[in-house]
Amino acid sequence: MYDKKITAFEQQYLTRRHALIKSILGVGSVQLRSLITGVPAALLLGNSHRALADEGDFKYTIFSHLSDGDPLNANAPGTYAENNADPRNYVQHRSDGGGVTGYENGVDFNLGAARVKAAEPWSTLPEDLRSRLGFWHHGTYTNAHSDHRHVIRFHGAIKDQNGAGSAQLAEAMADETHQGLNTILKEPLSVGGSSITYRGRAIPVLRPSAIKELFASSASNLDEMVALRDHFIDSTYKKMKREGTPAQLKFLDRYALSRVDAQEIATNLGSLITDIEEDNPSDQVKMAVALLQLGIAPTVTLGIRFGGDNHGSIDNEVEQTGYAMKDLTIMWDKLKAANLQDKVVFASLNVFGRTLRYNTNGGRNHNGMHHTMLVAGSSIKPGVVGGIEPTKPTGTPVEFKATGINSNNRTSNNPDIAYRDTLVSAGKTLAKAAGLSNERINIRFNGGKIITGALS
Repeated sequence: MYDKKITAFEQQYLTRRHALIKSILGVGSVQLRSLITGVPAALLLGNSHRALADEGDFKYTIFSHLSDGDPLNANAPGTYAENNADPRNYVQHRSDGGGVTGYENGVDFNLGAARVKAAEPWSTLPEDLRSRLGFWHHGTYTNAHSDHRHVIRFHGAIKDQNGAGSAQLAEAMADETHQGLNTILKEPLSVGGSSITYRGRAIPVLRPSAIKELFASSASNLDEMVALRDHFIDSTYKKMKREGTPAQLKFLDRYALSRVDAQEIATNLGSLITDIEEDNPSDQVKMAVALLQLGIAPTVTLGIRFGGDNHGSIDNEVEQTGYAMKDLTIMWDKLKAANLQDKVVFASLNVFGRTLRYNTNGGRNHNGMHHTMLVAGSSIKPGVVGGIEPTKPTGTPVEFKATGINSNNRTSNNPDIAYRDTLVSAGKTLAKAAGLSNERINIRFNGGKIITGALS
């Protein structure tokens, strides 16, 4: 027997991991401490709790959101003309050629029973995913990147738990579903995308590679996690015994699992994320599904790119849309492998869409008048919601905007939802898809109405 000499690289790795764990013991993110210990974050913050709700038909949510303003809206179903008189003939799609096909005129394919036309990459998604895929056309009412923080609050239309103030979309969805889902965390987790907050507190982005490193299969690493968990259980229980109610002590007992159980949680997470390599969108969706599979958070946010801020060229639109199809397929395969395909709603929301007519550089400018929300889930009726129309009622179209929406049949014919209410209506419909009651939806979302025709 002999002692193996630790290399400089190995020492650097061990030191970094140890420092990470020590930071969590001290002033690290409460979300990460809760993730490691299995103790609800609110207990770590000393907040009071209500009894857990019975599990209903609530669904986990995965949100993709970015402040770039992706051109997903420029090649999605609903933007291609159906006949020669259709004003959408003036929408400019990427010309075929140079190895690119299926963008200029689109291809016909099915979303469930709905026949649609869009850029060819959308037709390559798995058929069973397409059978629960929706494309909801709406406005975001801004052309500024910096307004992303306002868009994810629906410009103040999303309210707090009491129907006052304002909240972000991920915050509201997590608030309303965490008890029914019995998750460890009540707040959302972020593994990518733009920054979010929860009740005024910044939610740190937990990079997939960092989480993988933390939960690597290492006995000493897991031992430190178990010790950390025991520390918080003991200290919190002492405080609750002095100051808490019998109901609060009972609540804590629900989470006071054995050391073996805590180590099992860490080991399971480590085993689920072995294929994560970096922090790209594919790794983000892998991490998101793993976190939901273990019931850690009700909502996870990330960032899937569909072309970015493409003022100068639409080449990124083609390249990144192709990558995005792979990201969505990975997410779908992971959800099915975890038997979560019917328990998760996915949605994308960026700060704005892009112009459907090119600028002088051959790229696309910001377009707050039209954005396409990509949604997926067992409660989603596949197909197109709403539509687009020229910004000028007469003459040759120079640009396009979202139409109003008929809430019953989801088309733009005879709309009872005005253009100005399309964003909050999309949010209300998403909340309904995730299992929220009409009463809670009307408390949390001010204005608009549920698009019943968009739900299965």
